[in-house]
Amino acid sequence: MNDDEAQAVPGGPPFDRRRFLAGAISLGVAGTVLSACSSSSSPGPLGKRLARLPSFPLGAAASASSKPVPITLWHSMTSANLTALSQITSSFNSSQHDVHVSLVNQTSYPDTLTLYTAALSGGVLPDLVQIESSDLQLMIDSQSIVPAQSAVDADKYSLSDFLPAALNYFRVNGVLWAIPFNISSQVLYYDKAAFARAGLDPERPPTTLQELRAACQRVVSTRTEKYGMSLKLTPSTFEEWIAMGGGLLVNHENGRSGRATSAAFGGALGRSLFSWWAGMLDSKLAQATPATSYDDLFAVGNRISPMTIETSAALGTVVFLLSSGQYSDVKLGVGPMPGPSGQGGGVFVGGAGMYMVNHSSPERQDAAWQYAKYLVSPEQQAVWAAATGYVPVRKSSVAFPVITERWARLPGFRVAYDQILASPVTPATAGAVAGPSTQVDNAVQAGLTALSSGGAPGASLAEAVRSADDAIASYNARL
Repeated sequence: MNDDEAQAVPGGPPFDRRRFLAGAISLGVAGTVLSACSSSSSPGPLGKRLARLPSFPLGAAASASSKPVPITLWHSMTSANLTALSQITSSFNSSQHDVHVSLVNQTSYPDTLTLYTAALSGGVLPDLVQIESSDLQLMIDSQSIVPAQSAVDADKYSLSDFLPAALNYFRVNGVLWAIPFNISSQVLYYDKAAFARAGLDPERPPTTLQELRAACQRVVSTRTEKYGMSLKLTPSTFEEWIAMGGGLLVNHENGRSGRATSAAFGGALGRSLFSWWAGMLDSKLAQATPATSYDDLFAVGNRISPMTIETSAALGTVVFLLSSGQYSDVKLGVGPMPGPSGQGGGVFVGGAGMYMVNHSSPERQDAAWQYAKYLVSPEQQAVWAAATGYVPVRKSSVAFPVITERWARLPGFRVAYDQILASPVTPATAGAVAGPSTQVDNAVQAGLTALSSGGAPGASLAEAVRSADDAIASYNARL
């Protein structure tokens, strides 16, 4: 359900974006989130289309008696992504006099969620919070947010220019709960120079799992590098492959036709993916790398393995590091994410959305909406995408010179956008909605880790499914 954009920068301390819910729920830190759902005003099992959306105080910031209205955004951006967000926010603050935004960097998505959940018990909450896409159900259940749909309706704000995939992830039963902001996709990073040395076509990266294995075999057999690729022990890759194969992560159409009650990844597709993964490791065609680091990318730079699958959100930082000359032998290539072939599936989006917090005053709620609109304006999305590797959420953004020039010079920045745009609209590509998304991710990650230690694919997958089912049942029992 996730990707890795909130990890530490290369060389810095690692962060595990999935660690929160497994401990938070059992320790009672998330008690406010879960107990809130028992009230009669609960949005229901999915946050289904409300009989009446809460009214939105449009214009309250402009008519405030004291201006600018100060608001705070809690975010999780680092490195090149932090620089870009800071610059866009400074531009917003200087462009008008009604609102002033202060950024608070919480470093990682899990840290942001931990602090936000704790603040629900009486602490100071932000006015706008950036939360990882996979935590959508948890945010709905918290009853602490203003549905973005309320502001959209009040402002008669057109969503026609947005990428459908970005909206579909954050929309449940007709209600848009968050504004999609930093959207990414998994892509293939590879070293074109290593491909040439191995006798592979540097301009034709593998597009299927069969082609990926064959390319790895060529790299290893020619002794070009020790491994053909690095396989990061993160659930992101497996979960994207499930979607690309047309499968679901959880039942009830990925939790979108009803609240998820069990895992759905334990069937034939899941078994084939676990078997493929185990075969790659057992035959030494791939090495396993930790989920909480960029060791997979460093392996490309250090000529240990020429390929890895990573989030497009790392691309800005990767290009910056390559420009330093430290990895002068690497010629970076970026290709679409290879996956199961012939299934008619596609990718779902990763990244995060911006949630407006309902504990704010009317003036601050409206101020948060004005800032959010600026963040996702076509021009600013072009600036954001060109600087970071994130996908612009607006289709018209791709016409701005800042991004057309970037894509012309570095075509790899366009790969994730085209990949998302080409994916069909299905429950699989909408992404999974489940309250204990972190724990479901943890279950998948534990299964992949077992494979890296020689575990049998069937048994490792079965245990992952069992753990995910237990987590979903435990979460639902608290509602």
